[in-house]
Amino acid sequence: MQILLLGGNGILGNELKKLNPSFLSPKRVELDITDYNKLKSYVEAHKPDIIINAAAETDNRQVEKLPESAIKTNIIGAANVALVCNEYGIRLVYISTDYIYKGDKGNYKETDEILPFNLYSWTKLGGECSTVSVKNHLIIRTSFGKNEFDYKEAFIDKWTSKDYVDRIAPLIYEAAISPVTGVLNLGTERKTLYQHAKERKDSVVGVKIEDTNYATPYDTSLNLQRWINYKSNKSIAKPHEECRVCGSKKLTKYLDLGLMPLANNLEFTATRAKEKERFPLQVMFCEDCALSQLSVVIDPEKMFSYYTYRSSVNGGYVKHCKEMANQLKDKLKLNADSFMIDVAGNDGALLRQFKDTIGLKVLNVDPATNLVAIAESFGIESVADFWGTDLAQGILKSHGKADLITATNVFAHVDNVKDFILSAKVLLKEKGVLALEFPYLVDFIENFEFDTVYFEHLSYFSVRPLQKLCEITGMKIVSVEKQNIHGGTVRVSIAHKDSGVEVEKSVEEFVSHELQLGYGKIEKYAAWAKSVKSVINDFSLKVLELKKKGFKVAAFAASAKGNTLLNSASMNTDIISYIADETPEKIGKYSPGTGIPIVNKQQLVKDTPDYLVILSWNFKDEIIEKLNKIYKGKYIIPIPEFTVIENQVSQGVK
Repeated sequence: MQILLLGGNGILGNELKKLNPSFLSPKRVELDITDYNKLKSYVEAHKPDIIINAAAETDNRQVEKLPESAIKTNIIGAANVALVCNEYGIRLVYISTDYIYKGDKGNYKETDEILPFNLYSWTKLGGECSTVSVKNHLIIRTSFGKNEFDYKEAFIDKWTSKDYVDRIAPLIYEAAISPVTGVLNLGTERKTLYQHAKERKDSVVGVKIEDTNYATPYDTSLNLQRWINYKSNKSIAKPHEECRVCGSKKLTKYLDLGLMPLANNLEFTATRAKEKERFPLQVMFCEDCALSQLSVVIDPEKMFSYYTYRSSVNGGYVKHCKEMANQLKDKLKLNADSFMIDVAGNDGALLRQFKDTIGLKVLNVDPATNLVAIAESFGIESVADFWGTDLAQGILKSHGKADLITATNVFAHVDNVKDFILSAKVLLKEKGVLALEFPYLVDFIENFEFDTVYFEHLSYFSVRPLQKLCEITGMKIVSVEKQNIHGGTVRVSIAHKDSGVEVEKSVEEFVSHELQLGYGKIEKYAAWAKSVKSVINDFSLKVLELKKKGFKVAAFAASAKGNTLLNSASMNTDIISYIADETPEKIGKYSPGTGIPIVNKQQLVKDTPDYLVILSWNFKDEIIEKLNKIYKGKYIIPIPEFTVIENQVSQGVK
């Protein structure tokens, strides 16, 4: 991770460089942030992942007398940094001050009203304002001083969370590389300035503010609960710094979609939906095994313990399940004596096809209790739990080994992929097969399927890194087959390394094809990311153009992928009136981040839009065929390029 430190020769900057000597830290004569062109050229040449802006004019008295320098650095310079971060998709960490708060009551929360105490803090607020424009930003409100106390006297009635820079700098560094975004208070316990001084200077004399001529706030102590929650693992987001397949730390960010809420965490009010906590949505490339993976991992219990997506509602997926049951029945010679487990089996859509087609014994493993209840109502035996080796051992004792384990559209959700494979290894018979289906990285790139990037999808697999994972876990890939669903999926069959199951030619064919197309090098991904930005901008501008012309625009399918598209394109209710859907659990709620209401599809009849954006565009044919019975307007297909469909005839909108 490349970090550019601005203001590296200040008190804080010098302490931060002790923590990480690899910081890019040009002197002011080399890089002055008030010169936008030089700043842009430097960033373009060095391509940092994070910029820590600690450059500032901080002398309160000097700023009061001669504010020009503070205006140039603290306001204009900070705005220049924000402009560059926006242009290149860089995380911006801005070091602000506790003097942003009024300073009369203390215990200030990040959400409390602000009223800068003096001109210096007003200029720092100016820097905060431009920093907020950067999607992936962190504003740190803090206070620190030298590692010794320079003054003879200290206030006994001035309360603070200030501390010595050698204590504050590590907190700032940890926060900078964390997934925490927005505003964050950093400091230590509430204390008087005298108590602070006494720690490192026994001779200091205590005085009262009223006995001096110094203008200072009485209490700027900070409420640190947000940071305490993060440090005590109460935060639901954690940084991901090592490749989950090979353990490499050579991870390079190539796609940044900004800050996103959890895609499936719908709310009951528009306000709560808009205020959902957001995290950086970024994809990184492992230079050693070529796995693409998110930079942040969200606690799976927050996403999957109650899940609103139901497999059975999706007609295209149900059809796929029928085909899969027939194909694997013949290929693996399954019969009524066979035992099958479906990992993350949702409401039992896949298992019902195997049970009805073959009559074999089935078991659904899914952590979502609401979905398990639905599966059981259809006669599908289920376990409400997360897949793992402990659970696998329990199933082994209660049910025995399995002929087939399936996992469709779940492997990309898994953080500990080694444990996932090893759990299957525990339960598979000698010649048993694990059949994984997941969105294929090559299709993901070639078809601009950036909207499948959301926090549930931790990894974006090609065959090569999965082959590496199988080698590590004592397994082997025996076949790879393309599946025409979800915009491009592969079915990868995996067996025990020494099982004797024949390895088909398809495995080597897929690996060779990936290498020929350049999927082993970062350059392929970086070029693609630039094109993604163009696709998002094109969609946003053309929908806005339709609104300006007076057309009503709505959307269909409140899917996770739709949430990524709408948020990355900055859509809201001013542009998209509503999202029609068929899933009962979603109707009446609001889309996270945008606050767009989710309604029954009959709203298309009651309040007909001129244009309807098909968010689940990978099922566009099925959706359009179904909606044509009640909707006569035009359809917008947003990906891979903006297209309008009317009466089954596609035409581009210019």
